[in-house]
Amino acid sequence: MGAWGTALYSDDLAADLRSTLRDYFGDGLSAAQAVDRLVEEYASSVNDPDEGPVFWLAIADTSWKLGRLDARARERALEIIDGGQDLARWTDARTSDRRKRAAVLTKLRERLQASPPHPKRIPKRIKAANDWAVGEVIGLRLKSGSWTLMRVIGHHIDKGGQFAVCELLDWTGTEIPTATKVATFRVRPFLDSHRANLPVHLQPQPQFFFSEPRKKTEKERIVRTGIVTTPAQESGRYTVLVWKVLDRLLLELYGLS
Repeated sequence: MGAWGTALYSDDLAADLRSTLRDYFGDGLSAAQAVDRLVEEYASSVNDPDEGPVFWLAIADTSWKLGRLDARARERALEIIDGGQDLARWTDARTSDRRKRAAVLTKLRERLQASPPHPKRIPKRIKAANDWAVGEVIGLRLKSGSWTLMRVIGHHIDKGGQFAVCELLDWTGTEIPTATKVATFRVRPFLDSHRANLPVHLQPQPQFFFSEPRKKTEKERIVRTGIVTTPAQESGRYTVLVWKVLDRLLLELYGLS
């Protein structure tokens, strides 16, 4: 099971469905449209004897709480609860866990038989739409005020949009150098301390998923140089750099401040 507890969302699938369904409502989909899309996207889970019950229970509960209860999900969830399909997953679990899960289902059944709350306002998610070209060199101002350079080697695409995957060039300075000089720069490796305790096959590559700047203070630290050079790597095992911890990670991974 992908569950780590008896609560409804102490389960990888249920937690993922809750987040995705909320996103779909934020995008303006109706309850029926959102559920149709999830049924298609999670077809293998819907048809799985263990994951199928989790799917419908999570969808019914989430849509109820958000004031957008889907009738089909409600009926399927009640059938699952009354038929004991979900508890079948807990046959080999400790008696206390099975009892706790049964209590969770009883509360859910009571909730689904009551009127849902008024629809809650769900902000529309803003998808990233990074348009940096592969090979494009981007200037990044460090906390110290100096500049370093990163080169786009690919893109990561998920439900949050499109993001750049970059490699850091082994250079810092006060002014962006010429294209001729940039073409000679090598990729800056991760510090040995970041790699020391990991087996070779798990060691991260000196590349990272870069979160596009949104705040004014973040945008001021980025400059598109207009320089394009050939990436040294293919996009693969990359670390994630987000603005909230960017300066700390640049120091820990690359020794830059």
